[in-house]
Amino acid sequence: MFARMRSSRGANVLGELLMLVVGINIALWFEGKFEDFRDAETEQLYLQGLHDDLTKDLDSLERRITGNKGKIERLGSIAGMLPGLAEIPPEELVGVMFEPSSYDFFQPSDFTYRSMQDSGDFRLLSDSELKKNLLRLRRLYRMIDQRQQNFIQALDDSYIPLMMGSFDIATMKLTDPTIADNQTFRNFFPFALQDIQDRVAAYEAARKQVEILLSQIAAQSDPA
Repeated sequence: MFARMRSSRGANVLGELLMLVVGINIALWFEGKFEDFRDAETEQLYLQGLHDDLTKDLDSLERRITGNKGKIERLGSIAGMLPGLAEIPPEELVGVMFEPSSYDFFQPSDFTYRSMQDSGDFRLLSDSELKKNLLRLRRLYRMIDQRQQNFIQALDDSYIPLMMGSFDIATMKLTDPTIADNQTFRNFFPFALQDIQDRVAAYEAARKQVEILLSQIAAQSDPA
């Protein structure tokens, strides 16, 4: 009789252990499903944020491309005038002087991307191709930023000091017309022209990459 009682208690304990194991597994399964659901929800929020940022970037790139192409035309026209630059009236030369130093740079809207990287949530993007294209765009953005910073440095190092030494900001008049004969001053125009042409090419490459990403995000986002 005691043997049967011990056997019964053992069976009960074993049954309780099995139920406990099953219960834990079910709880873990539900927890995993909840995590998957939460991650999928977070991914959709990030995709929407990326879409909004990239839409702003696309508009900004379009405007920079259009504006800088106009600048290329103006600088090209000035480059053709360089042999006779010293003969231009001082008031016209003032307008020529300001052309290289007025720039129209691109700055990306990268709040969502930075948030994903800082939080470690970049992994939540389920489409590996989208991730590759996003990283490719970031490399283009870094290249664009470097080009823009290099141009500013060139302005600060040579052109701006030369320009300010020959121009009175208070009266907006040229004080040294001989600047038109200065070799550094004259050489900066073809340099600026080439730099802007390269910059526009980089903007166009970034625009193409943004368009690819927007198409991929549209395919990944919820229809709702």
